[in-house]
Amino acid sequence: MLVSQKRLFCLFILVQLGLGLKAQSQCAFAEEWALRIDMDSRFSNRMLEIENLLQDRIQDLSQVETRSSFQIPVVFHVLWNTEEENLSDEAIATQLDILNQDFTGQNPDFNLIPTSFKSVATAANIEFCLVSTDPSGNATSGITRTRTFVDSLRIEQVYYSSGEGQDVWDPERYLNIWIANLENNLVGFGSYPGQNIPAEDGVVIDYRVFGLNDHPRLNLGRTLTHEVGHYFGLFHPWGDGFFNTDCGGDDRVPDTPLQSSTFSGQCPDGLSSAPESCGSTDMYMNFMNYTNDQCLHMFTQGQALRMLASLLELRPGLLTTDVCTGASQPNPMTGVVHIGPNPTDGTLYISTFLQRSSSVQVEVFNTQGQRVYQSSWENINRYFSHTISVASWSNGFYFLRLDIGGEELVQKIIKI
Repeated sequence: MLVSQKRLFCLFILVQLGLGLKAQSQCAFAEEWALRIDMDSRFSNRMLEIENLLQDRIQDLSQVETRSSFQIPVVFHVLWNTEEENLSDEAIATQLDILNQDFTGQNPDFNLIPTSFKSVATAANIEFCLVSTDPSGNATSGITRTRTFVDSLRIEQVYYSSGEGQDVWDPERYLNIWIANLENNLVGFGSYPGQNIPAEDGVVIDYRVFGLNDHPRLNLGRTLTHEVGHYFGLFHPWGDGFFNTDCGGDDRVPDTPLQSSTFSGQCPDGLSSAPESCGSTDMYMNFMNYTNDQCLHMFTQGQALRMLASLLELRPGLLTTDVCTGASQPNPMTGVVHIGPNPTDGTLYISTFLQRSSSVQVEVFNTQGQRVYQSSWENINRYFSHTISVASWSNGFYFLRLDIGGEELVQKIIKI
């Protein structure tokens, strides 16, 4: 049987990407986009029609001025096999807080945007809340939990309870977010408006990069911010393809500069000079980039308009129902602190958002009361992320003391 040249090309690209996925750990948007093009001859024309609708709506957004914010009802579908994958309600509430901060411009690191981009940075004025009513009208926590019996799931498996997943709640009324152990080291996927069939419309995210976590690069909850950006019509800064080495790709947003590099595995903050490509300074701190979480700070005005246009034109049903409960708020000083993995045999990760500038002190004691580790910092003013190597420690129990601005947290640590 003959195989089309286009299919061979797509398969070649996917193989090449697959070789690098383990190192890259990035979202599956480009791969899914290419597969849709290859599988559906009408996909490109449908996306062009959607783009025309969006551009028309962006030109006429006067009604947006009558509302200060738009509230989006969210349901989280937790798909778990091990207890580690069965994320707690607190972890979900923490991620929801991060999502709300990022989309309303209240993230603690918003003030770290470089001067050259501050004029275009803005809040998207989209807020998210756990739903209180399911599609049948029954009370709900906004979280479903489904036990799976496989080690990991392909993206297409998470959508169906006939397999190992969970069926979508009415995608016209709810933003569905599936949390799972994803195959191929992918971290997530957000379905662009009109990209997927209704049964597969929403956001998928790997549990290991959800909220505050132990990932060495994606540990501050920005992966979900990125994927929800796709869900509301945003592309990567280099466009909808895999690569942009010729600077020919574009994300359809006028105030985000063309970019050729993905910054995968990098965090350019603190460089003596800002990175450049395609004849301009790269907006590496944009949430739609592949930069490490600690260097992602902003959406632009153009991106905010595009997301609102997508919401009003392509996802208006999300605004028709009042099915939300309030989201939890973080501690006014420290936010929610993540310390893990626990037990651990190699590296212990500590991370939290700080609500204002503060001193931080970390101490670890053994069961005899002897201090085995100590470190401190002054004037930490956005987030705090730190790693402790415990590989050389004796197995057993330890007590970690974390002091942030005079507020103390003590947690038992198990070294295995």
